[in-house]
Amino acid sequence: MNTRVQWSFIESYLLGFLERSEKLSYYAQSRGWGFVMTWAHRIAGLMLVLYMLFHIFTLSALYDPAAFASKMKLFDNFIFSFLEWALAVPVIFHALNGTRLILYEAFRVRQDAVMIRWVFVLTSIYILTLALFMLMGNQEVSAGFFWLVAAIASAILSTVLYKKLWRTHNAVLWKLQRMSGAFLLPLVSGHMFFMHLNYKAGHDVDTILARISAPGMKALDIAFVSFVFFHAGFGLHTVVGDYVEDRLIRGGLTVLMSFILGVFAYAGIKIILSV
Repeated sequence: MNTRVQWSFIESYLLGFLERSEKLSYYAQSRGWGFVMTWAHRIAGLMLVLYMLFHIFTLSALYDPAAFASKMKLFDNFIFSFLEWALAVPVIFHALNGTRLILYEAFRVRQDAVMIRWVFVLTSIYILTLALFMLMGNQEVSAGFFWLVAAIASAILSTVLYKKLWRTHNAVLWKLQRMSGAFLLPLVSGHMFFMHLNYKAGHDVDTILARISAPGMKALDIAFVSFVFFHAGFGLHTVVGDYVEDRLIRGGLTVLMSFILGVFAYAGIKIILSV
């Protein structure tokens, strides 16, 4: 697949940066950028799974607000702020490339070169805009309005995809995985954005507790956690199925991953309901 058609300066720079890697350049030329994007999608997804486990572990300190506040002070420095910003790269790339795959699979959008171009461009715009707002500091955006818009957008996207996919002959879990991806697109990208628009929303214990205690936010957070861990679990199951040939090992890994993700999903939901 040849994606070098009328690239802009930014796009050419991004592709040139990737092509500096001998292996990436080899696979891009021999298998196409779509192949490289698939691998990048899975690596980003694995990074986000590990982050979610760490995030749930960190939030468990909310049972002791003083301990949580103390832990947040440890994270309040340039290094952790930079890491928070850097996390936006796999988050938005995975979300946008997942959207590209859904458009390809469900809506037969076959202009793959154009879609890959927009994944790069929109990812760049997102992370640069996020950096700008992080430098500007707290913006005091209305939490209720922001999450209402995000929830409506998630409901619309997942409903549209449901109507498109549900009557197809694909496996039920495959359909649910795509629908969960559509539901999470506004929520995951919006969650990171909101946490840096309203700095206190992700770092101040009183603000966090006030947000979680609202009934509407509890319902949205429970849906968020449930869809995230289901989406992650099915994605890991697919990766294991693609690369582990031994049936016994594949089954054992699936059970182990399901157990770990189930425990953390339960812990996340318990935090939402308890604090």
